[in-house]
Amino acid sequence: METHLASMENITCWAFRSLCRGASDSYTGMLSLTNLKNRKNTWEEADTFYIKGQRQWIQIATSKESECFAFLKKLEKEIKEHPEKDNIYGIQLNCSCPSPNLIRIGQGAALIKRVTKVINLLRELLKQNKYKIGIKLRLGLNETEAKQKKIIPLLRALEKTAKDHPSFTNVTIHLKHAKESSSCEYNYSILNEISCFKLPLVINGGIINSEDISKLIKSIAPENRKNIRGVMLGRAALKNPDCFLEINKDKVGRSSKEMSKEFSELCKEHMPKEIYLKTIKESICEIKG
Repeated sequence: METHLASMENITCWAFRSLCRGASDSYTGMLSLTNLKNRKNTWEEADTFYIKGQRQWIQIATSKESECFAFLKKLEKEIKEHPEKDNIYGIQLNCSCPSPNLIRIGQGAALIKRVTKVINLLRELLKQNKYKIGIKLRLGLNETEAKQKKIIPLLRALEKTAKDHPSFTNVTIHLKHAKESSSCEYNYSILNEISCFKLPLVINGGIINSEDISKLIKSIAPENRKNIRGVMLGRAALKNPDCFLEINKDKVGRSSKEMSKEFSELCKEHMPKEIYLKTIKESICEIKG
């Protein structure tokens, strides 16, 4: 089963993604296509330098088809100018972010109920063959949308998209709505219903270890388990970047001192912005030194 490292604001720089050994997939911080189109220095956030054993995704935010087209053109140019960044496996459209600023302009979780818009955005991204395409969702913008299961019509449309486009390979679902805080419980009750769709699902929410994954899989009807491609971890990696090794039953863990030293060496290779260093050292238990 795939194990994905979640994109986390001001944390998932190249150095931290590299530190998380055993993760099958990782994601850059979420990149605004408006900023990428208009500001040259925003491309520095696309820090897709080589990471052994990881498939790297660029996570993007937009609600405009024209921005998708412009992004693909500029990405092609960026890779030609910086071939050391040519390690991108896929592009993930974020329809999950709960930021009020994004929601106000119709992006992030505001897109969940806009089925036609989402499909049109994905179709623009699928007009190339180099990169896999994925999407990240929540259960809705708010409690009302979650109760009304606004995600279901979108999953139905995504199922058709996946059938028509083999490059569409990732539907990550965060099991909360956008108004819920990090302390709220995850809604696992909808797992059986969403896993009925023939989609490559990656489940995100409250997963810490291999026991949690086993419980999750057992809670799904046997005939639907094949649709669960992987799981995504965020907070577990903040507590212990070696959580992916432990899930994969790799006993070779690192001490806090070893992780701190390795992180420092990785930062020397590709230095993150100061805000990343500050947030990481404040947030991640194993590398506070």
